[in-house]
Amino acid sequence: MSLILNESTYATEMQQTVTPFLAAHGTERYVEREEGRKLYVVMYRAERPRGLVMISHGFTENAEKYKELLYYFVKMQYHVCMVEHCGHGRSYRLTEDPSLVHVDSWERYVEDFFYVTHLAQKAQPELPLYLYGHSMGGGIAAAAAAKEPDLFEKVILSSPMIRPQTGDVPWKTAQQIAAHFCRTGRAMRYVIGQRSYEGGGSFEESCGISRARFDYYRQKEHLNQCFQLSAASYGWLREAGALNHYLQHSGWKKIKAPILLFQAEKELLVSKREQERFIRKLYRRGISPQAALIRVPGTKHEIFNSSGHVLEQYWRQVFRFLAEGKS
Repeated sequence: MSLILNESTYATEMQQTVTPFLAAHGTERYVEREEGRKLYVVMYRAERPRGLVMISHGFTENAEKYKELLYYFVKMQYHVCMVEHCGHGRSYRLTEDPSLVHVDSWERYVEDFFYVTHLAQKAQPELPLYLYGHSMGGGIAAAAAAKEPDLFEKVILSSPMIRPQTGDVPWKTAQQIAAHFCRTGRAMRYVIGQRSYEGGGSFEESCGISRARFDYYRQKEHLNQCFQLSAASYGWLREAGALNHYLQHSGWKKIKAPILLFQAEKELLVSKREQERFIRKLYRRGISPQAALIRVPGTKHEIFNSSGHVLEQYWRQVFRFLAEGKS
């Protein structure tokens, strides 16, 4: 797929091609679902749009990290809209700590996302609506597909957080600890083992396999405190558990849209077992007319931050899925 940026010239192509292209095709704005709580939104328009794709980003992420991805969608003739979730990037936050991701309810993410989605859809009601979600944003996307099952025509989940991993601490124990901290008024404390932003870590410890992509975004991150998130609160962890319970016990039954789930081979941040359990339920019961899981060899959590043939194949499968069934 010749559209994919080359590893050896990545920074140059981002600066000289992608950034000017997006600037010429996009707008940014703030909207408020709740008074005084601003959500940062970007919208990029294709010349001959085939549809509108809503993007739901992952934990600690922002729109800047997704510029390459947004560029591919627009070049393939899809309008694309992305909101930075509560507690992320330039959107409103529920804590003053610039390093901490905190939320009072996972449903807040979904309600904010729906608010922006409905605004975007209202502006181009004639276009089919699609959904792409990564990691935490994949969990939010799955919940959105369940709560408004007729809204999205197709859903792509890339390394979705159906449930996060909690390292050496068993999941049930982690949830019990989170519940205790929240009950005792310490919901905004850092989850044990996590700490404030100290530069973002090394490439070897990162979630992608492309050094060029890692280096490019890390420079952007260093320059903007809004991007310097590094840790979860106990409140966030509790709500990740509540989201997992919703998806695995009742949410999956409501999904109607075809689902394509990409799973990273070297996944460390989210549960592969929970991804497989989720897709298996959809597939066996026939709730979704199409539910498929694609394992991507050699990749880490951020599959979209791979390179070369792996990335070409990934995007080929994404766009093939969106085009299936279209005349």
